Amino acid sequence: MTRDDTSPADLELLRLLHDRDLAVSAAQLERWRRAGLLPRHARKALGRGRGSTSVLAPRTVEIADVLARCSGQGKDLRAAVLAWYMRAGTPGAHSRQPVPEPPFESVRDALVWALRGSPVQRLIAQARRARDDTDTDVLYADAEKYLARSPGPFGHPGLMREALLGSSQDIQPPPRGGQRSMVNLIALLGLPQGEVSWESVAQAMTASRLLLPGVDPATMAAAFEQAERDGTLEHALRVARQRDVVAEAGAVSPERLAHAREVARVLAFCGSVYLMHGLLLPDTPGQQAIRATIDELGLGEAAITAAQSFNKVDAANVLSFCLDPSFAHLTEKLNEVMTEHMDSVFRHPGERDSAEDLMTQWLAAIRDAAES
Repeated sequence: MTRDDTSPADLELLRLLHDRDLAVSAAQLERWRRAGLLPRHARKALGRGRGSTSVLAPRTVEIADVLARCSGQGKDLRAAVLAWYMRAGTPGAHSRQPVPEPPFESVRDALVWALRGSPVQRLIAQARRARDDTDTDVLYADAEKYLARSPGPFGHPGLMREALLGSSQDIQPPPRGGQRSMVNLIALLGLPQGEVSWESVAQAMTASRLLLPGVDPATMAAAFEQAERDGTLEHALRVARQRDVVAEAGAVSPERLAHAREVARVLAFCGSVYLMHGLLLPDTPGQQAIRATIDELGLGEAAITAAQSFNKVDAANVLSFCLDPSFAHLTEKLNEVMTEHMDSVFRHPGERDSAEDLMTQWLAAIRDAAES
């Protein structure tokens, strides 16, 4: 589409986006329309045989706004759709109007696409194809390459804070035990039936803390041992082997995915608060309550992962994780604590300071730490 072919409504849309410091072209608008993401303009009759003209709807402006913010040069539109979905319903960047929901079929397609491309899901598929020691050796080699490229886990925010405030201890990155144990678990699920003991499964799952928030390792190990005695361990592993996360995503309902998104939002917010404590955010009673609940439930790694991935393609893995009903139920307690203490997360009780005051104090604390 050339500029001469651009409709009056699109010219107005481009002007409004430019006023919001968003660089969008008429060709991009058309690309979004062809993908079914941006509505086509309604037509308004001019009367007396003068034909019609295109009319710009306010909803179209807000959709184009969020698409522009979520898109990027060379970025797959499906990644933009996922980022848009995670923002939907929250206040827009330019106005206080809620960000509109994207078309659900586009969201579900984007979720399936992202999960299929996920290194974790590729490792699971590779494990399920493993038939001998050679296949398993290749799986572990590929998993090590993934671990080398992926960011390591964060240390506990309390220890990070102490180190930044001048403790004699250096900040030591925690071991990648949880990630490697996740790979071990994937490999175990790929082994032929009859070659997996309850000890090996329990050990791998215990070390994979991200997979098992709030679960007592001793209780879980006892349950696996009892399952082997009862002859039900093979059945449980067979069910796990057959579970297809990608297929589940392809059949998920709008309501179930929206609930998973709310769970992910709670995790991401609390994970941000948890992580910012380690980065010297001035402490408050609300933050203390959230951190204590995260530690009690064993949600530290899951919450930080959600905070880091919320507006990225990795949000697909977080959404898939939050689709698990048992995990969503576990997060309800964190949501209750967050809601109860929301007024004191970014201010002290009875004081008139605002979130902006806390940010000013935070920047000063970071500056002081850098200068010391």
